[in-house]
Amino acid sequence: MFKPIRSSIKVILLNDKDELLLMCADDPKTTAADGRYLGKFWFAVGGEIELNESIEDTAYREIYEETSIKKDEIELGPIVWFGEFDLILNGTLTRLKQKFIVAKTKQINAHLKNPTSWEKKVIKDIAWFSIDDIKNSDEIIYPALLPKYLPDIISGNYPKQPIEIDLAKLPNNLK
Repeated sequence: MFKPIRSSIKVILLNDKDELLLMCADDPKTTAADGRYLGKFWFAVGGEIELNESIEDTAYREIYEETSIKKDEIELGPIVWFGEFDLILNGTLTRLKQKFIVAKTKQINAHLKNPTSWEKKVIKDIAWFSIDDIKNSDEIIYPALLPKYLPDIISGNYPKQPIEIDLAKLPNNLK
C-alpha cells in the first residue's frame, strides 16, 4: 500500500530559562497508525519542508508562523535528532520523517502568527515547559523520549552527529 511521506522539521525552541516551547493540538482525525484517537497532545513547533527550502529556512518560517518570533530573535543550532513513524493525518496513513533542530530565543511571548487551516481548527494552546514540567506532566507530550534526550540539549551537550530517536514510542501515560 502506498503511504505518503511527509518530511518535516521540528524545532527544539528553548528560552533563557531553558524551557521548551510546545503546541497543543486536539484533532480526532490525527490518530495512531492503528486508528486509535489518543486525545489532545503537545508537540514541538515545526512543519513540512517546502519545495527547494533548506532545513534552516523551514525552521525560521515555521517558528515565525507558529509563534510570531522573528528570525532576528532566534539563534539556530545543529540538527540533533531524527526519526520516522506512521500516523493517520486527515484519514490518510502517512510516514512522517522528522529532523529536530535546536533554536534559542530570548523572546518569551509566543502566539500563532499565520496558522494553516488545520492549525486554526486544532491548535488549543502554546506554552513553555521546563524539563521538570515535561517529566511530571499528565499530558501527552511528543516525542515521548524528551525526558531522556532534552537535558543534554539544554546543557549544550549536542551529539557529534544527529542521533536517531524512536518517534513511534508512546508516552508512558498511554500504555
